[in-house]
Parts: sequence; structure tokens; C-alpha cells
Amino acid sequence: MIAKGKTIAHGGNAIEYVLREGKLGRIIATNLLGSTDSGEMRFEFEMVNRHNERCKNKYLRFEIGIVPQDKTKLRPGDLLNIVRSFANKMHLGEHQ
Repeated sequence: MIAKGKTIAHGGNAIEYVLREGKLGRIIATNLLGSTDSGEMRFEFEMVNRHNERCKNKYLRFEIGIVPQDKTKLRPGDLLNIVRSFANKMHLGEHQ
């Protein structure tokens, strides 16, 4: 497993891209969000980010890559556990 991250200015577009282009096709987990609809998630992100006027790239985008041969070994719920473990290790538990 390899994870990479960067700051971006277009968080809502990133969510819509992943869902629209079939990269994943579904949302694995959300944190501190009231919806799993991409449009509503984008609205919630923008509400919070309006308070941070000095920052240009207000979103953190992380990709967790799993080697193709390991994908077949994952049981239901394993991906969710990986995502939650990664978020906790990055101290992102109190963020959207």
C-alpha cells in the first residue's frame, strides 16, 4: 500500500471526478459530514472553508494505492479499516 497526499483548491471537483469517472464509484467513508451526495458534500466543505480566508489550497487530497494482487485478498470492510487507520495516523479524526 502506498499513500500520497497534497493540498488542492478544488475539493468538491475531486469528489465528483472520482465518482463520475468510475475510479472508485462509491464513497468508502465520511467524517463529520451529513451527506454522501457529492453536491451536498461540496456545499458542506465550502461552508467550513469560508472561515479560512488566507489559505488558497483549502483541501487535503489523499490517494491510497493498493497493489492489484492485494485487491483480491481484501475482505468486505478491509478497505474501510484501511481508510480509518490512515486517517487516524494522519491525525485527521476531527476534520471533514
